[in-house]
Amino acid sequence: MTEAVTTYYSGQDMQTAQTIRNAESDSEATDIVRAMRQGRAIDTLMVAASAASGAVAGALLQRTLGNPSMYGVSPVGGLGLLTMLAGLAAPLGLPGRAALVAGGATYLAGAQLYSHLFPKEPAP
Repeated sequence: MTEAVTTYYSGQDMQTAQTIRNAESDSEATDIVRAMRQGRAIDTLMVAASAASGAVAGALLQRTLGNPSMYGVSPVGGLGLLTMLAGLAAPLGLPGRAALVAGGATYLAGAQLYSHLFPKEPAP
């Protein structure tokens, strides 16, 4: 089972398919597929790191640019939307796409949150 999951994440689809087909029982084949669906711990950490860094980056850029706002919305957050769209359309595996979408969403949230927590003072 470990070999099938390893070959799956290495992109060796033919070997993975043959391992599942040659499983000794349906239960063993089911266990292989379940392990592939659960993903790896490194994938979960990658998505979490992307989300955390996205929030920090969004807030920092919002601050660096002088906290711009248009009708109460941060235009800096548009970069987060672009990243989310790239994650949805990119020909990547699910963990990579999830990392892009999570990072983009939290980037947008970080920029917007900074804009609301530290509003610009009105010009005299």
